[in-house]
Amino acid sequence: MSYDIQATANCSGGALSPEQIQLMVQSMVEDRFQLKAHMETREGQVYNLVVAKYPPKIKLSEDQTPIPRRVGTPLQPCSPVPEPPANPAPPPLAPGQRGNPFDPNNPAPRGFLGMSFSPSGITLRGSAASISSMINMLQLYVGGTIIDKTDLKDLFDFAIQFSQEGLVSPDGRPMSSPSPSIPAPGAPPGAATASDPVPTLFTAIQELGLKLEPAKGPVEVLVVESVQKPTEN
Repeated sequence: MSYDIQATANCSGGALSPEQIQLMVQSMVEDRFQLKAHMETREGQVYNLVVAKYPPKIKLSEDQTPIPRRVGTPLQPCSPVPEPPANPAPPPLAPGQRGNPFDPNNPAPRGFLGMSFSPSGITLRGSAASISSMINMLQLYVGGTIIDKTDLKDLFDFAIQFSQEGLVSPDGRPMSSPSPSIPAPGAPPGAATASDPVPTLFTAIQELGLKLEPAKGPVEVLVVESVQKPTEN
């Protein structure tokens, strides 16, 4: 069952921090749903990312200079609305356009890490990306925590394609069934054929000399003790 919730924050005290918002939402849910819950550490499904065979096939980036991460500050509730930028960023490039980071004919910028979704499958590409950043992205879709057991601390360049089979969306719902084949990024529609099967993520990642092994390990879970259906306003 799903609910639509509309809430208004008191902005008399100025901008609200993420911690304040979290406490306000928690208090609202506890009050309206009579929710009682707590976090527990239990044994659950995890995946160990290991090197399948040494040396791994994943390509070491030529430039190993650390890339400083620019962490953007999200707009906080009750903050003044910022002025629009004088020179707004251009719209993202479509697949096949010159400069698109998912086009294999174009080099991706250093520090790039992203996933491209299409009806026929998913492309994961990284340029001077760390294994930890890859894990942070992938574990949103495998339905469990990924534990890094590769001991690989360098920066790598990689690109793999895989189907949606066995994956879940970040909200936990199974992703749709894949098509029988996947074209290369930027290729015209219909370029792939039935002779080009789409591997699963667990198979495709072995192209990098890595392997995702299912295992049991400690995971944080939310335990709901009691909850009630709320009354309408």
